Amino acid sequence: MVPTESLEPVEVPVPPALVIETRRKSGTLPAEISAAMAESFTALVRHANAHGLRFAGPPRAIYTGWSATGVEFTVAMPIVAPASPPETEDGVRVTTLAGGETLRFLHVGPYAELMQTYNRIGQWLTAKGLMSSEADWAKFSPMWEEYLTDPQTTPPSELRTYIYLPKR
Repeated sequence: MVPTESLEPVEVPVPPALVIETRRKSGTLPAEISAAMAESFTALVRHANAHGLRFAGPPRAIYTGWSATGVEFTVAMPIVAPASPPETEDGVRVTTLAGGETLRFLHVGPYAELMQTYNRIGQWLTAKGLMSSEADWAKFSPMWEEYLTDPQTTPPSELRTYIYLPKR
């Protein structure tokens, strides 16, 4: 695990990205989030294969809502621009995600431990005067994760995930 002291972010401009995406809701437990994401990624791969779309970067999970009862997120996969975008079907659509200036943090380890990294990010934001309460997380929405390694071929302890927070 990365201690809070070494959890320094990198300021990164993120360009707009053409993606296929689907929106989902799940419970708050890591296993519930993981299952909903797996279903989402499966739907996106199936859609891409059916329409001859080619991927152009790491997949993302964009968090749009979090409460005691559930998580709302969009799963997106960057694609190469097709000659003509396919129509929306089964909740999957082609769209362009906005770019912007971000703070990028690195999580190394199992997805089930991402919340620990978010807790350390919260401590870092508080120490830097960018956050004074849990309600301040809303200033950094929508935040997203970008999955750099394949969980099917990478040991959980070696998974690498970027966490992006829009700079405000």
